[in-house]
Amino acid sequence: MDFVCDSDYRKLIPNSEYEAQCTGYDASFCLGKARKLFLTFKIVEPGKYHGIELFMAFNMPYEGRIKTGSKYYKKWCQVNGYMKPSRNAKMKPKLFVNKIYRIKTRTVKPEGMPECFHYSVVDDILEVVAG
Repeated sequence: MDFVCDSDYRKLIPNSEYEAQCTGYDASFCLGKARKLFLTFKIVEPGKYHGIELFMAFNMPYEGRIKTGSKYYKKWCQVNGYMKPSRNAKMKPKLFVNKIYRIKTRTVKPEGMPECFHYSVVDDILEVVAG
């Protein structure tokens, strides 16, 4: 069996604020005790970084009950116009999709790896711009 290198490695852009659209999500990643939700964002403002896709990761509980202090709860409420969900409401990640946001990026520097392995992620959603 031959293996082929995926040359589309994660992108590295300067840490800054950008306008980006959430284009989707993936909640299928599980590793041991860690369950993750990834939101995918595409930079939509004109310029050098237009079209670059980045992700934002959330730690998610296996039992499905979102804690009020979690990053996901806080961002979900922010995107929902700072309206808290009612008890037992389903906090679906679909709420994030297709909206335009002002995001802040951060560089991830894997320990012991050279700079060519650094990449950018969405560190924060600052505001909902449209949607």
